[in-house]
Amino acid sequence: MTEMLHADLTALRIMAAGIRNEADTIATIDPVDLLAKVARSMPNSALGSAAATVAAPAVATLHHLADRLHSLADATDQASATYEATEQTLKTQLDAYLHPTA
Repeated sequence: MTEMLHADLTALRIMAAGIRNEADTIATIDPVDLLAKVARSMPNSALGSAAATVAAPAVATLHHLADRLHSLADATDQASATYEATEQTLKTQLDAYLHPTA
């Protein structure tokens, strides 16, 4: 029946797992030490000044990106479950129509 819906449930589940893995990887990125080193090594430059102030926003942005990717993975899992439930409902209805028990 998912052939009718053109949904590859396995592909959706694999995609969700891949997205979740990338989100977990992004969540572990911590540029704070590297940016602090840049700021210390170039204290009188525009780059050093920018590095000193960008750490917190960079970390917040990375965490936000990871959260959004987790949401996308959850939505993909939900789509897979929805297709699966829809497939079962349509199959049940079609079977009842084609093979009435009455």
